[in-house]
Amino acid sequence: MKKFSDFLKYPPLWLLLLLALFAIGGAVGGALFLSLESLSPYTVWGYVFLGVMGASAGYCIYGFAKTFPALNERVMKWSEERPFWGRLFREYGFRTILFALFSFLINIAFAVYNGVIAGLNGSAWYGALAGYYGLLIVLRGVLLLYHAARRKRIRRGQTEEETYRRDVKIYMACGGLLILLPAALSAVIARTVSGEAFVHAGLTIYAYAAYAFTKVGLAIYHFVKTQRSDEMTVRAAKHINLADAFVSILALQTAMFHEFGGGDIDVPMMNAVTGAVVCALTAAIGIFMIIVAARKLRKNKA
Repeated sequence: MKKFSDFLKYPPLWLLLLLALFAIGGAVGGALFLSLESLSPYTVWGYVFLGVMGASAGYCIYGFAKTFPALNERVMKWSEERPFWGRLFREYGFRTILFALFSFLINIAFAVYNGVIAGLNGSAWYGALAGYYGLLIVLRGVLLLYHAARRKRIRRGQTEEETYRRDVKIYMACGGLLILLPAALSAVIARTVSGEAFVHAGLTIYAYAAYAFTKVGLAIYHFVKTQRSDEMTVRAAKHINLADAFVSILALQTAMFHEFGGGDIDVPMMNAVTGAVVCALTAAIGIFMIIVAARKLRKNKA
């Protein structure tokens, strides 16, 4: 079992080249099944091929980074003389919070954009999207504001035990907010059932498909990875990312149906089912966070 684990952790070059071919084949296969009218009864295979493309491409990126450690060593040596880049490459927690800030700013941009269009056109669809991104802003904003205040309290002499208890409490609070996220999502899902959709015209839809599958794969990987960490703010950020990634799959599905049609598939029903699954998974993550936090607080009191 360890040999197989090491094989996956440090994949040989031949495997990476083979997976690169799979990624290319997945992109081509997905394009054919989703664009050719003669293959419309087999639309589901288009999603399978795109899934293969996303998984293969994501693992290739990881594998090439592991296979060429000399390049990694050169980057690390370069970063030693640059404090910011040194922290970015070496500190997982710092990197996580920085990316959370980046996501926070993007959420603000999306919320403003959708809110303006909703106001100008009286669009319920864009209004629902603005509400969803607004709740994501609250989620990530709460975490980022806490993290900024956390650094100040530590400098003022806050004990490690008190810091940890506060970290667990903010982790629990984020879990509670995640349970509310399906309420915002339900408005978006209701519009997809009514025929609204995310739109990625032309070849951009394939780029978005690669992005969505890679985003989900990385989110699941970091979710599993952070379960071994006691950095609760880092765990909270990664759990929020996972919930956000699930929504990307719903967005991709609606965009695919909008661009290529559903063939014999009941599109409203498929959107409703996928939306319900996404809501259930999001709520499950929130409940999981609350349970974990409650256990840690009880253990810390004992």
